[in-house]
Amino acid sequence: MLKFKGAEDLNGFLDEGTEFSGEMRFRDVLRIDGRANGRIVSDNTLIIGETGQVDAEIDCGVVSIRGRVSGQVRGRERIELLSGCRVQARLVAPKLLIEDGAFFEGDCQMGEPPPDDPPPKGDTAPEPEKNS
Repeated sequence: MLKFKGAEDLNGFLDEGTEFSGEMRFRDVLRIDGRANGRIVSDNTLIIGETGQVDAEIDCGVVSIRGRVSGQVRGRERIELLSGCRVQARLVAPKLLIEDGAFFEGDCQMGEPPPDDPPPKGDTAPEPEKNS
């Protein structure tokens, strides 16, 4: 197994051969080497190992990917696409690291979103006039 920063904080592990479907929330660090589908949420670090296969909406502080991921990935601090990964997803993060040998297909939005995003123009109906 690879050593990674924060290994002492690892509080969850889905090993190869394990499958999970649904919503997963965790503290500290979670590593997935098995399969996961659904939604994954945390303020901390998600590590998807080289045998990990995830099809999910991911919203975590840091997302580090060496396996396969599809869906939408939000890294509040950063997203790391490591050598050997295969990512077909929409990525949203202020920082993105892509190592040589990583595969990425999809779109990416970088930078901090404004604190209160106004709705896009054309998506809201005008308020009806009030007769007093």
